[in-house]
Amino acid sequence: MSLTLSLYIARRFLAIAGASFLAVLSLVVVINLVELIRSNSDGTAGFADLVAMAFLKAPSVTIAAAPFTVLLAAMTAFAWLARSSELVVTRAAGISVWALVAPALVASSVLGVFAFSVYNPLASAFAGRFEALEERYFGRSSSSLSVSEDGLWLRQGDETGQIVIRSARASGTVERMWDVSVFMFDTSDRFYRRMEARSAILEDRAWRLTGVRSWDLPPASLDTDSAGTVARIRDELRIRTDLTPERIQESFAPPETISFWALPDFIRVLEDSGFSSSRHRLHWHSLISAPIVFAAMVLVGASFSMRHARFGGLGYMALGCVMTGFGYFFLSDIATALGASGAVPIELAAWGPPASAVLFSLGLLLHFEDG
Repeated sequence: MSLTLSLYIARRFLAIAGASFLAVLSLVVVINLVELIRSNSDGTAGFADLVAMAFLKAPSVTIAAAPFTVLLAAMTAFAWLARSSELVVTRAAGISVWALVAPALVASSVLGVFAFSVYNPLASAFAGRFEALEERYFGRSSSSLSVSEDGLWLRQGDETGQIVIRSARASGTVERMWDVSVFMFDTSDRFYRRMEARSAILEDRAWRLTGVRSWDLPPASLDTDSAGTVARIRDELRIRTDLTPERIQESFAPPETISFWALPDFIRVLEDSGFSSSRHRLHWHSLISAPIVFAAMVLVGASFSMRHARFGGLGYMALGCVMTGFGYFFLSDIATALGASGAVPIELAAWGPPASAVLFSLGLLLHFEDG
């Protein structure tokens, strides 16, 4: 097959894929905006802020919908070739269906690499900014948990202010922490008290600190250093909290808010700290598998659409293509749930659905085109 024809098919596929992506992005932005306006019943955020938040949230949603977008683009591109008789002419010239599909496969694989290497970091940064604005305007998050080389950082808040807790070490369920530092802020974000404790245990609606030393800072002080103040020593002290082990675990940074390039280091820190990294490892593998998933969607789209219009039945073929796409998403969701729960290995949960989609689509293409 000539290079000119390959470039023509690749350009046609990429143009339709770009238009499909913009259509999905616009639809997601509108849906997000409607939901945000409904949530902003008290008028805390301005309309411009809501529009910005809708745009910030949209990229992470479009990544999840990218395989379906590629499927629709492939189906449309090859159906267009079939309806314009270009497919019939090329097949009559002795060009096999595999040669016709190859340019779209290469283009989709390049899109997959671009999706996880470039677009995902941008979407992750936007998602993190969206969560910050959501908390600022709607107050939907009262606690957050992060893990770094310096240890574990936990934040909780209520009507009296914010409390930041740092721990050098913690149990896997974060019910017990050692070498604990507590920083208390009032409702005006003024740092007014610091505590150091030997350990902290999460009990029913309270943290129980042992071996406590505390310093109260004067109102005029803006320095976080407690030097110059008198330490109060207590064997035991309780701090009120509404956290539970489950809520703390859920407060980990979602995988969608972490860049593909930063995920390996984050996973390593999680595992070194004794926490489960199943969700984040699964997300990382799913990002790497994007080129294979996109290629499989192209094969599925080609299988159901490379049929001349005079044979009829295009509506049923399109319906079958869409249903196959939904079937893949259903299988992928089940595998993700099993992998996150530890019921199956992470690698099998991440790579099983893409491999199955490739094999299934190859079988479809062989059945529809080669008999």
